[in-house]
Amino acid sequence: MSSSIRGRYAPMLILALTALIPYILVASAAPLYREGLARDLGTSESALTIVEQLSVAGYAFGALLAGDLIQRVAQRNLFYAGQALLVVGWALAAVGTDLPTYGAGFVLAGFATGTLLVTALPPVMRRFPASHLPVSAASVNIAFFGAVAAGPLLGGAIASATAWHLLYAGLAVIGVLNGILAAMSLPRIEAFNPGLPFDFAGIVLGFAATVLPFWASGELSRHGFGTLIVAVPLAVGLVAFVAMLLVEYHKAEPLSPVAKMWNAFPIIGTLLAMFGGAAFFTFLELAAQFRVQVAHASPLAAGLTFWPQVAGAVTTAVLLGVVFRTRYLSLLAYAGMALLVAGGAILVLFDINNSQAQILAAVGLLGLGAGATVSPGLFLAGLALPSQLLGRIFALVELVRSVADFMLAPVMIRVARNASSTGPTTLDSGGLHQAMWITLLITLGGTIIVIALHMLSGAGLPRPDLERWLANKGPAIPSPLLLARLRRKMAA
Repeated sequence: MSSSIRGRYAPMLILALTALIPYILVASAAPLYREGLARDLGTSESALTIVEQLSVAGYAFGALLAGDLIQRVAQRNLFYAGQALLVVGWALAAVGTDLPTYGAGFVLAGFATGTLLVTALPPVMRRFPASHLPVSAASVNIAFFGAVAAGPLLGGAIASATAWHLLYAGLAVIGVLNGILAAMSLPRIEAFNPGLPFDFAGIVLGFAATVLPFWASGELSRHGFGTLIVAVPLAVGLVAFVAMLLVEYHKAEPLSPVAKMWNAFPIIGTLLAMFGGAAFFTFLELAAQFRVQVAHASPLAAGLTFWPQVAGAVTTAVLLGVVFRTRYLSLLAYAGMALLVAGGAILVLFDINNSQAQILAAVGLLGLGAGATVSPGLFLAGLALPSQLLGRIFALVELVRSVADFMLAPVMIRVARNASSTGPTTLDSGGLHQAMWITLLITLGGTIIVIALHMLSGAGLPRPDLERWLANKGPAIPSPLLLARLRRKMAA
């Protein structure tokens, strides 16, 4: 049996999706059952918020570290290690009766999923013929934002049944089964650059650039912006992030291909992933808090409110597969940003407290927008560079995207608390409305920025040459220098 499925496309794609979906699903579900979880663990919701943010930091750092390891260690061995860590993480979370045990498990699950992102997805994208790439792209989109969109539904159900122990135990079992499938199906893909010098500076700076800002954003749940416990790690972490980019830019063999990505489509794709993901996650969190804190809906009822975004995310995932080989990939991403703006505008401009139809329309548009921005942005960045860099590109884009996506929401929740008439310890409609307005303006600004960069770079609408890309003969899409058209005009 093992020889009949080893190295086949379908099992390898299933392996990758099964490795990634559980954590992404739980990360978006957790806020809705956080209250019951805190009660069971004998801790506070603020402490759990910090754990969740550190877990996302683990995810981002795991992807960055795996971008180095995938070059020096056989892919199958890395997958086994990541999958084993994931099972241990879910098992610790399942049996946890206190915050340290549960927190260690949840952070470990995030780190392991980050490593699996880089060790599982790029081989599926690069190993098989170009005809498989649209299916892979659509499947990856469902894994990322179909899972995120379905998170509130799962979170509401878990909160209603107080079944978080069973959830994590079930995910540990799924992890074991996925490991068995890996043993039967993964081929041995040797490391392609085992002698690469270890990028110690990049790893250390990357660790600081992920852990410190996410810790600071978690502390916002119980401290203000100006407090030292927020300001110091945030400032040091952001300095480390900038330093990492500068160090990697000037390295001959960098952990992250910053210099090679410094042209139009990689920058545009990264910004699309950042702005699109940040807008979606933040609107999702603010709308969920509105349903629970202002409308006083139960977690289950609040979770069920978000079903249209699942349909929206799946719809645009299918559309991504349709346009993947055409010149319209970037247009899909820009349309996705417009949909995010439209969904946010409905949340801001209408009284969603009294109209179920309006909030359903808003979350449906947000789901469509999320599915049309983040994954297309990720692929725009990857297709504009040689395919052998795909793992490191995914790692860098996911690190940058995670910093934006998962930090904006806690910041906006703190803004909403500060603006609430009842004080910073609670949320009301006025404070949430103000935070939604700011998020909408950020989303609109991001949309204008990426479209302006496209136009000022003269990027056009190139059709991807996927066969050339997979053969390691160069990028799939030509990418001009950033702001190339503007530079030419200024030079003239």
